[in-house]
Amino acid sequence: MSPTLTRGFNDIESIIAKTMEYLSIPSVVGFEHFFMHFLQNDFEKLGLQAVEYPGLLEVRGSDPNAAIICAHIDRHGLVSLGDGEYAYAAQYIREIKYGEPHKSSQKELKAIAKRFKDERVFAYHPETNARLGEGTISVCETCIDEGDSIFYVNNIEKLDADIPVAYARTARAENNQIRGQIDNTLSIGVVYALFKAGFQGTAYLTTEEEIGKSWVHISNHLESENIETKDLIVIDTSPYLDHSPLREGTVIFRNRDRFSIFNSNLTERFVNRCEKLGIPYQIKDIDLMAAGKEIEELGSTELGRLISERDARWSGTTVQVPTTMYHTSNETTTRRAIRNYFRFLKNILIDDPIDFKIKAADKMPA
Repeated sequence: MSPTLTRGFNDIESIIAKTMEYLSIPSVVGFEHFFMHFLQNDFEKLGLQAVEYPGLLEVRGSDPNAAIICAHIDRHGLVSLGDGEYAYAAQYIREIKYGEPHKSSQKELKAIAKRFKDERVFAYHPETNARLGEGTISVCETCIDEGDSIFYVNNIEKLDADIPVAYARTARAENNQIRGQIDNTLSIGVVYALFKAGFQGTAYLTTEEEIGKSWVHISNHLESENIETKDLIVIDTSPYLDHSPLREGTVIFRNRDRFSIFNSNLTERFVNRCEKLGIPYQIKDIDLMAAGKEIEELGSTELGRLISERDARWSGTTVQVPTTMYHTSNETTTRRAIRNYFRFLKNILIDDPIDFKIKAADKMPA
């Protein structure tokens, strides 16, 4: 690690250094296995129990029912179709694995193309992480007109089908900002720092959030472990066009997303704790609806899908750090935002822990 990133190795610089380290390992949605295994080893080095399940890495401390925090480990990228063509991985995996149509509106495809055009990328072996080539993305404009997201990668040899392609641009920490493909690697760095600081609860690190399927893995695991709770904590980045939440270090909460209402009591307790700590906060859905947005425009979260799809059997709330340039290799936040994000989570989980209601029932006999 660079000495400029770790000087003093306080909590914030430790989080940034971990974020940089994790970003050096690709984890394109649908091809997260190598990164999950890396995380398993990394958390085990802290003396924690880390067990891999389908779509989910469970990390447990000595008091696993103290709290459950959830964060996703997948990122956007491309996947080779063979013959020199590449598709947007999120669309491809949804279609191939879940049978969902991948056709999108031209507006959506143009937004995706804008994120990737002229980006340096590299292909990697999904099991070994070996680099298989590097190049620059170009976009098939005709394909966009026809509703397909077909990309080409210049200066790279043709690859076999099902080879993932990740952003090559490295993360940067400068001018009190961190920028890179930080969704949601930053939150994984925060989870690591929380355990290192003494958190003894449980973390669920999930795959396929970027295709809206991580809730499936959380649901399956909660059910298999017979866990009942309305106090899940889902942490993530949250997109903004306005830079003021980043400058002010605002912690972002939600009462709901487009799918479901969250645990309002838990959100209220989090708001009260922020006020006690003097940390600025924002309840995003309230601000969006005050600005004229409809419920359908509030965005989606894995928590909202979990609540909706499982008839509110489980619930919780979200804690998010604000960012700009969402879902790009230039996604940006500030040290102040990271500091308050971590300070809040450390307070409710370690320094002055909230009593989260988590019931782990005895497993049913086979």
